[in-house]
Amino acid sequence: MAIQMIFCVETNKKADTDSIYLMDAIRHLYTINNQVKISKVYMGSKSKYKSQSVLKEISEKTKAFTIGETKVIYCIDTDEFEKNKKHEKELDDIRQFCEEHGYELLWFCHDVEEVFLGKTISDSQKVQEAEAFRRKRKIEEIQVEMLSSSVKRAHTSNLVQILDKYLLRT
Repeated sequence: MAIQMIFCVETNKKADTDSIYLMDAIRHLYTINNQVKISKVYMGSKSKYKSQSVLKEISEKTKAFTIGETKVIYCIDTDEFEKNKKHEKELDDIRQFCEEHGYELLWFCHDVEEVFLGKTISDSQKVQEAEAFRRKRKIEEIQVEMLSSSVKRAHTSNLVQILDKYLLRT
């Protein structure tokens, strides 16, 4: 049965940095065939997770996919949720929103660059670092355990736990 996976990413369409890491991980760890359609919704900021434009785009993509089921996966940086109450509340609000709508919450602790590069990157360097990551095939150096965490701690993600539900590993 066909599946569409809609990844709601924090980045904007122009930069598209989060998707570089995400797609490299998917291609490296999973078998993707013509039964899997991957779509993206660019939120531009995690604070826009339930904005009308994001919800409208999810709805449109869901309605347009008629040959199987659609899974919506919010890809969110945790930021320093353990030190900042505002970040902790925002993360909890997004988690609750996802639960209420039957969506998945894929998190990166503390951000996608920290998980895949092992360090925080300034906004001005994010595009160049993501492109270098892809060009140098750095995904092959990532330890799968770092992408398989059930506990939010630095340099980890629950990416594998979420995607294993829907995709076959290579």
